[in-house]
Amino acid sequence: MLNEVSPFGTFSPSAFQSRIISLARGFDPGPFSKFAASVGKRLILPGLDGPLDLVTWGIKTRIDPRRNVTEKRLMFSPSRFEPEERDLLRRELKAGDVFVDVGANVGAYSLWVGPIIGPSGRIVAIEPQPSVLARLRANFALNPEFNAQIFPCGAGDSNGVMTLSVGSDNEGGASLATVGGGADQVEIAVRPLLNMIEETRLERIDALKIDIEGYEDRALLPFFAEAAKSLWPRLLILERSERDWASDLMGALTQSGYRQTLTTKRNYVMQLA
Repeated sequence: MLNEVSPFGTFSPSAFQSRIISLARGFDPGPFSKFAASVGKRLILPGLDGPLDLVTWGIKTRIDPRRNVTEKRLMFSPSRFEPEERDLLRRELKAGDVFVDVGANVGAYSLWVGPIIGPSGRIVAIEPQPSVLARLRANFALNPEFNAQIFPCGAGDSNGVMTLSVGSDNEGGASLATVGGGADQVEIAVRPLLNMIEETRLERIDALKIDIEGYEDRALLPFFAEAAKSLWPRLLILERSERDWASDLMGALTQSGYRQTLTTKRNYVMQLA
């Protein structure tokens, strides 16, 4: 696809788009950030017909916000994208560390972490949804200094093929747990998380973020049951999707030695004691 390989600037915003985005970001962070972002969306989204190339957090990004909540935030109000979690990663990670991003979307977390861990660090990004996967690949291609490996599949409890439900308004919210809840369905490959980690030959995981819309328990519990303890992430950022979990994931993590150190609007943060 063009937007996977074309150089940064191929999708430069028009003068009007650039001005509106700059104005919205100018209020970010601040008390009027949400309002400015809302105005920016109303002015730009109706006429947008593809991605735009923007520098976000000092990083080259290719963003298409038309059907993705994460990309809307990145375009108009990047400081409002999970600030507590990003601050935590900035404090806890260092050059040479390893970050695993399960449900990477277009790579927001991975792109944030990239400059922190540097080229001596490693990023493993797992994302099955084809449209956001294309921009995830593009975002890593635009930032080749990041030592990143992508797995274009879902994470689950076994190898197989499953139906991913994709919402019409938020492609980044695609789910294996609530099939039928989205406007579209797509068949995707699913692999056990440990299987992918073993393929990367990682010796440790310093931080793991998982956001897979209610399927977190079926990805994580087999991993912790089978992985060597040396592979257990010392920091875990976990989407708050317990209403869709089939098991007591938080209880299992607590029994495994994790303690909950932070609760944010969207996530639980667990650290290995």
